[in-house]
Amino acid sequence: MFYNPSAATYQHIGPSSNPSVEPFHRTLPDYSVTPLIPLSDLAKQLGLGHVLLKDESNRLGLPAFKILGASWAIHKAIASRCNLPLTATLDELGAAAREGGIELVTCTEGNWGRAVSRMAKYLDIPAVIFVPGFMDEATQDKIRREGAKVIVVDGDYDYSILKAREEAEKAGGMLVMDVSWQGYTEIPEVR
Repeated sequence: MFYNPSAATYQHIGPSSNPSVEPFHRTLPDYSVTPLIPLSDLAKQLGLGHVLLKDESNRLGLPAFKILGASWAIHKAIASRCNLPLTATLDELGAAAREGGIELVTCTEGNWGRAVSRMAKYLDIPAVIFVPGFMDEATQDKIRREGAKVIVVDGDYDYSILKAREEAEKAGGMLVMDVSWQGYTEIPEVR
């Protein structure tokens, strides 16, 4: 391990985050601050005062942090499409999305699909999740239990991306992806 004593005076000066994000996340059901777990033995072994582990294993009732990005991206996209402010509540967003016939569309190998499905459940709107043929049934069932329609494609992940893109071309489809390609630079893409 390299120890740099001058690092104690470093300050992170990076892009500032949108001040609307945290207040939005706090409105979601099951929101809680993720715990910092002290790793005292490791800190002692490393000769440090403290080592803390941020436990992201339960975010809004899901076993991954993906719900944070999915929820905010969906919130922004629906607000934009429906001409709502970013301060719109989940109820307002859901009502506008239902009135606009919005259907969330994505593909996944697991946690992203569950996150998109959970957000669709919060908003009471449909979600269609494409999954590659190799995905195990237990993972598919977790996504279905969120209320989404799961479509298993006869192919790999890249083929499921193609099928999701095709589905989102339909009226009301809103493509919500955690991958990008040329021309798809804002997540989610709003049609």
